[in-house]
Amino acid sequence: MKKFRYSFLAAIAIMALAACQTSGSTEDKTAADNNSSVQVSPNGQTLAGQSTDPSTTPKVPDFQAKAEEMAKTSVEFTAEEYDYGQVQAGTNVTHQFKFKNTGTEPLVLTRVKASCGCTTPSYSKDPIPPGGEGFIDVVFNSAGKSGVQNKTVTVTGNFEGNINKILRISGEVLPAAN
Repeated sequence: MKKFRYSFLAAIAIMALAACQTSGSTEDKTAADNNSSVQVSPNGQTLAGQSTDPSTTPKVPDFQAKAEEMAKTSVEFTAEEYDYGQVQAGTNVTHQFKFKNTGTEPLVLTRVKASCGCTTPSYSKDPIPPGGEGFIDVVFNSAGKSGVQNKTVTVTGNFEGNINKILRISGEVLPAAN
């Protein structure tokens, strides 16, 4: 009798699982399909299969929307990577990334964000005219760190092609001297 009871319960569980996987009427599926269409983002990328219902469409952050809506310009960094070599733990490493607006429109940085709290950027906040130069200062605090470190700073602006540029700062943190 116990074997029959367990077999019966197992059969019910399997049927319930199968019902869950195939639930939803064809009307529900058709309604879901009708809410799904192809959208195009402001920068021209196709966002296939995303709902056009504004209540379900993810909101684009203001810094991204601003960079996508602005007239595009080109930028040239003197370097996008900096290797600081080896430093003792507790040392603050500073580096200035310099860039030039090589385009025909004013260059605006809408956000500069470090990959972690140990790296702090500051940058040119005013629009940079065509031919003008700007900077991004990065400070890496190595306190509590050890070994090889790779940190990034994501720069968002009205750049041609891709509104994001990635700057890298790396090196090795040695144990603190006693």
